[in-house]
Amino acid sequence: MTRRMRLAVAICVIFCVVGVFGGCTKSGPSDGAVAASTPVVDKDQALAANAKIFETGVVKVKDRVYAAIGYALANSIMVTVDGGKVIVDTTESAQAAREIKAEFDKIAPGPVLAIIYTHTHPDHILGASVFRGGEDVPIWAHESAVPALNRQFAAMSDTLRYRGAHQFGENLPDEMMPTSGIGRWLRLDPGPVPPLLYPTHTFKDESVELTIGGTKFVLVHAPGETRDQIFVWLPELETLLPGDNIYQAFPNLYALRGVPPRPVAQWIDSLDKMRALAPEYLVPSHTRPLTGRDNILDVLTTYRDAIAYVHDAVIRLSNQGVPLEEMVQRIKLPPRLAGHPYLAEMYGKVSWSVRGIYTGYLGWFDGNATRMEPLAPSERAKRLLPMLGGRDKVLGAIKDALASGDAQWAAELSDVLLASDPNDADAKARKADALEALGRAEVNPNARGYYLTSAQELRGQWDAPGRPEIDSATLGDVPVEVLIKSFPARLKPEKTGDVNKTYLFDFGEDSGRWVFEIRRGVGEVRPADGDVEADLTFQATEDDFRDFLTGVLSPAAALAGGKVKVKGGLGELIAFKSYLIQP
Repeated sequence: MTRRMRLAVAICVIFCVVGVFGGCTKSGPSDGAVAASTPVVDKDQALAANAKIFETGVVKVKDRVYAAIGYALANSIMVTVDGGKVIVDTTESAQAAREIKAEFDKIAPGPVLAIIYTHTHPDHILGASVFRGGEDVPIWAHESAVPALNRQFAAMSDTLRYRGAHQFGENLPDEMMPTSGIGRWLRLDPGPVPPLLYPTHTFKDESVELTIGGTKFVLVHAPGETRDQIFVWLPELETLLPGDNIYQAFPNLYALRGVPPRPVAQWIDSLDKMRALAPEYLVPSHTRPLTGRDNILDVLTTYRDAIAYVHDAVIRLSNQGVPLEEMVQRIKLPPRLAGHPYLAEMYGKVSWSVRGIYTGYLGWFDGNATRMEPLAPSERAKRLLPMLGGRDKVLGAIKDALASGDAQWAAELSDVLLASDPNDADAKARKADALEALGRAEVNPNARGYYLTSAQELRGQWDAPGRPEIDSATLGDVPVEVLIKSFPARLKPEKTGDVNKTYLFDFGEDSGRWVFEIRRGVGEVRPADGDVEADLTFQATEDDFRDFLTGVLSPAAALAGGKVKVKGGLGELIAFKSYLIQP
């Protein structure tokens, strides 16, 4: 019986590029070798030790500061103040948030006076409605959090949901996935996705000072895992809440689920800002708190140095003309870093980071002219197979590789056969065997989950995650402008290839008027300016529009109940709805 909930929103938030490369030379490998040291770890022991980090409960960090750990993937942090409490991050689960709130209320029964988002990854914000509880509670974040949330509706949600399900090992039993690396597991509740609450208060500058219940909170913009990331400094309590810019694992400078380039150079700067504060207490939004000024300084400095080491090595070797895949083999953390308990590859990996940093600066092209316009995999396989002795010969080589423990080579040879024939049952079965072997040997939970889930999928033992259940409450805080601007990416090409239509959405004076135009499979959204000749005019309140969009109101019910006024007819309204992939 799996304990994993279906992934509802695996969103890569926004997840800058600086001109540091200069002119690339062809000097070849560096004279000074990049340090190469990979610590040997016992896989089962490391996974079990990591799982123990997330024993469920509320930890008292010091008077007035508490961290709820193990209820979901992310922690939730409470700071008690005069007259109530402040909540920093809220987990990804409404049920987890309810459990945490009940425990927090036992410690501090007063009201929630404010919520602070360290960033807008779903595992930090989807429990906010529980802590807000219908009250007018301010939610603070950096101003860049708002566009980060807006972009979620134009993101590749289906791909991210699919890859996120693999990364987190959806449907894998506990013995295969005892931990997710920075949390016990990703916990998303059945039913509709909880309300996505936008921040009510944002700050633009590098930092802002707030006094809440007599306690000073300093919110500092600190790009790192996300561009909207902040950390929270409590000077009177000597306590630093770093968000996701540090946790007890090598950081995800690149995530398998798919992320835009992360601002790694800024991540280093953000850690330097934290070091300068010399905190006595460190309370991350993943993994357990730390105490002791010297201990925390060591951890922050070591973490910073590891990121800087990999980042600078990629730049240095790029400028020397070293190919990317050679970099991946050469760049390893030096022993003093590789053995540090906060740098075990239990979430991110150095090899992934090298690729992520490289592509963040230079893009997909690695400089080899052969790879500008490579053959399609099917064409390459068609030419390779005769040279390799044909399908049966390659299949025999795959079985030999598996028998000798060379699972990676077996997987790569399987891909040759599958490129030639995607329905080759023997190749699928052997690739599944190879991926399972790689997964069972892997200590990194993200890689382990991806390997083992992919093996299940090849064997027909895994169901792809369904579309998340979205209702009007989920979208209640999302501006209608953002919803309408998601339309172009949600057009169904098979239905709109020959469609030329103009739609006018009118929400009255407060929310404005918007035009959505379909031009043979391409969508454009723009503000309505003056008179618009439209095939369909849609007039409604924002709430009724959300109900219509999420299916709470069918086209017929919307018109019959008078909640939507349409010029153009029911048939045109039904056709419009059929053109869009639903949210």
